[in-house]
Amino acid sequence: MRVAVVGAGWAGCAAAVALAERGCAVTVFEAAAVPGGRARRVVRDGLPLDNGQHLLLGAYEQVRAQLALVHGGDGERGLLARTPLAVVPAGEGFAMRARHLPAPFGLAAGLLRARGMSFADRLATARWFARLRAGGFRVTPGTTVAQLCASGPRAAERALWGPLCLAALNTAPERACAQVFANVLRAAFAADGGASDYLIAATDLTALYPEAALRLVAARGGSVRLRTAARVAAIADDGVSLEVAGSRERHDAVVVAVGPHQLASAIGDVPALAHAAAAAAQLGYEPIATAWLGYGAPVALPARIARLDDAPGQWAFDRPDVLARAAPDASRPALAQLVSVVISASGPHDALAAPELGAACDAQLRRLLPGLPPLAWSQAIVERRATYACTPHRARAPSLLPHPRAALAGDWIDAEYPATLEAAVRSGLAAARALAA
Repeated sequence: MRVAVVGAGWAGCAAAVALAERGCAVTVFEAAAVPGGRARRVVRDGLPLDNGQHLLLGAYEQVRAQLALVHGGDGERGLLARTPLAVVPAGEGFAMRARHLPAPFGLAAGLLRARGMSFADRLATARWFARLRAGGFRVTPGTTVAQLCASGPRAAERALWGPLCLAALNTAPERACAQVFANVLRAAFAADGGASDYLIAATDLTALYPEAALRLVAARGGSVRLRTAARVAAIADDGVSLEVAGSRERHDAVVVAVGPHQLASAIGDVPALAHAAAAAAQLGYEPIATAWLGYGAPVALPARIARLDDAPGQWAFDRPDVLARAAPDASRPALAQLVSVVISASGPHDALAAPELGAACDAQLRRLLPGLPPLAWSQAIVERRATYACTPHRARAPSLLPHPRAALAGDWIDAEYPATLEAAVRSGLAAARALAA
C-alpha cells in the first residue's frame, strides 16, 4: 500500500514509522525545511535551539518506545536526562520533590517533606489527591482545573497544581479542562517507578525524534520530501489524489498530520474531511514564549529546572547541551551558560517585542538570583499557536478515520492527554493502526 503522510511533525513521523514498519510504501511531505512541526530545531547564531521547551514525563511511554525504535537502546540513554519531578524555586517559595515510591506514596512523601507551605495545607493537599484517586480520576464534565482545585487548599493550587497545569496543558487553570489535567496526574502520580520524572532532551527536538524517524522511513524504502507542500485534492474508494507542486499524485491512502490551524489548507474542500475541518476551525490557541539567555560566566541556578515567580517567566532550564552542540559563529559572543526561560499560555508578556521579552526575563533572574553575570546574548522565540486551548468543551475531530483511505493525526486528536509530544505520537500510531486495519 502506498501511503502519503502530509506533515512531518511528531504525529506525522510516528505514523510514517508505524506504516513503514508494516511494509507500506510511505511518502512524507513537509512544507518546511526542518521536520518537527511545533517541536523542532531553530538555529540562531550557530546555536541549535528549540522553538519551545517541551518537557517529557516518565509516564510518556509511547515517546520513549519510539525513541528506542528509531535510535536503538532503551530510548533514553544519551537522548534524555531523567530527574525526579521537583519544584525548586529560584529564591524563596514552595519547594517539593516527588519520591520514587509505590503510588501514591511518592507524591504524598514529597508533599509531607515540602517546604514553603504549612503542614496543614500539605496534609490537606495529600488528602485532596487521595480523593481524586479514589474516584478513579473522573471529573464532572465541564469542570475547570480551578474548580477542581477549589476543594483543596488555595496554597496548593497557587504553588503546585496551577504551575503544573500551565506546564502540561498550556492553558490557565481558570479555563483549563479538569479531566485532562486529572489524566496527567493519574499518569504521573498513580503509577509506580519514575512515571513522574522529568525527561529533559539532551539534544534538539528535531534530532531527538523527527530526523531519526525519517531516516528509518527512508531505510524501509520510503521517501521524504521536505520543502514540499501537499494538499488532499480528492478521496475516492480506490485511492487518494494529492496536489503537489502544481501537479496531481495518486496514493492508496493518506494520513493528514498537520496542525489544526493548518488543516483547512491541507485538505481543501474534500467532503469526507469537512467535519474534521469544521471541528478544527472551532479551536482556540495558546502561545508559548521561550527566552534564551546566554551568559559569559556560570549562573548559579538552584536546579536543572528552576521554578520562577511568573513575572514574567514560569520556569528556567539549564541547557548546557545546546552550547556543547553549537557551531562556530563569529557573531556570537563566548558563552559559559545558556538558560531558557519559559512562559506558557497568554498573558501581559504577549505585548512585548522579542528583545523586550528577553530583557524582562533577564531582569527577573537578576531579581531572584542576585549576582547574576551580565547578559551576553539573547533570543526570544514565540510560537503564537503552540497548542490548542485545552478547555473543557474544546472541539474534537468526529473520527480518527473519516474515510477508509484517510486518517487524521495530531495532538488535538488524542482525547486523553493535552497537546504534548506524547499525545502527538499516540495519535500518529493510532492513525497508522486505523489505516492498516
